[in-house]
Amino acid sequence: MGVDNPFFHRGAIRRVEDFVGRAAELSQMLGLLRNGQSVSLIGPRRIGKSSLLLHLSHPAVRESFGLNPPQALFVLLDCQELAGSPPEEVYELLYAGLLDAASQAGLNLDTAAEPGTYRALDRALAQVYQQGTGVVVLLDEFELLAANQHLTPYFFARLRGLTTKYGLAYLTASQRPLFDITAEEAVLSSPFFNIFVTLPLGLFDEAEALDLFQQRLARTTVTFPPALIHYLIRLVGHHPFFLHIGGYHAVQALITGELGAGTAESDFHVLDSPIEVEAESHLGYLWQNLTPEEQHVLAIADGPIDSLRQLEQQCLLQRVDGVYRYSSEILRRFVRRQAVDGLVQAGPFVIDDQRHQVWGNGQELNLTTSQFNILVQLCRHPDQVVRGEDLEMAVWGDVLVDDPDRLKTLIKRLRRAVDPFGNWIISERGVGYALRPPEE
Repeated sequence: MGVDNPFFHRGAIRRVEDFVGRAAELSQMLGLLRNGQSVSLIGPRRIGKSSLLLHLSHPAVRESFGLNPPQALFVLLDCQELAGSPPEEVYELLYAGLLDAASQAGLNLDTAAEPGTYRALDRALAQVYQQGTGVVVLLDEFELLAANQHLTPYFFARLRGLTTKYGLAYLTASQRPLFDITAEEAVLSSPFFNIFVTLPLGLFDEAEALDLFQQRLARTTVTFPPALIHYLIRLVGHHPFFLHIGGYHAVQALITGELGAGTAESDFHVLDSPIEVEAESHLGYLWQNLTPEEQHVLAIADGPIDSLRQLEQQCLLQRVDGVYRYSSEILRRFVRRQAVDGLVQAGPFVIDDQRHQVWGNGQELNLTTSQFNILVQLCRHPDQVVRGEDLEMAVWGDVLVDDPDRLKTLIKRLRRAVDPFGNWIISERGVGYALRPPEE
């Protein structure tokens, strides 16, 4: 086809024309910043925080709010450069960024002889303020600056002082709330951390997910049939990073002919493996950064409300009609492959052996003790045939009863109890039973 793949996911989105969604968040942030209110943008890794800050740095994006030059200067700093820097280097970068923004806006500032000082930064801001121009400082990866052990409470108090003297506002972006990212308690006590309105950045909604596909494909000759778009969203959810991964591999499959233009929905499964392989490293990072308690709650999609809300903030769970669900099918499959203390996971089932609780795709199931014991045995040996004698032993122990139908009756009742997943329990005539996906 000779088509460039329009989906990309290996870095922040830098061009205005490539940015999709976040209209509500942009409106809320710009409204707050216009009033001099500092904002703390909180969101998990890869949710699009850096892309959003880069988008705000384009004057045309801010024009309708009166925050384009020369009304306002936006100074963007990546705090990865400042993780171990002394205060002087932070002041110098802020000063240089301010001079650059002022120059682009046509403002003339007297340059300082010693740019790496607080005094030079203060003087430059005073000149901008006297010309009736506001300043917003965007600090990406802010947790690296907040945890910098070279920066004292006095340093942050000075940053706070600039908001009072010159109406300067800050927009920070971090994975965790400000109170959770500082190097020490003394820094957290600084009044600087009390001036922020917290704004969470979460998953796309359905309209934004659809718009992403439409906007990306509009520049190509490739089209996605509605059934393919529906399949991709069901597979990867509303996470922008995973949507890009899904779209990328779908385009590649269409370009190479692995998917034909008239492909049936049953053939879309060819996309599952490459999408899951590419998503694996990100999901693994998220999983490893959960506490054992959070891993347990995520595996069962149930537990203390505080833990559920924390996982929701990390875009791992969604609350739908009052019930917490996985944010994507690829996440659900990933979690099922993980070892979690105290849990048995197989197919749609998650079993808490100690509490005698069972969930089927997040829905708690009510089983008798006998039904529970049978299901545990099958789930401990997924895709393997468990002999009828072993299942009887798990239920009735050493008691021998000459009743060949009693196990069949119990299996029949178990299938009804785990509906609609009863077809996962497969009968192997004359041998036993197995837990495996039903044939489509």
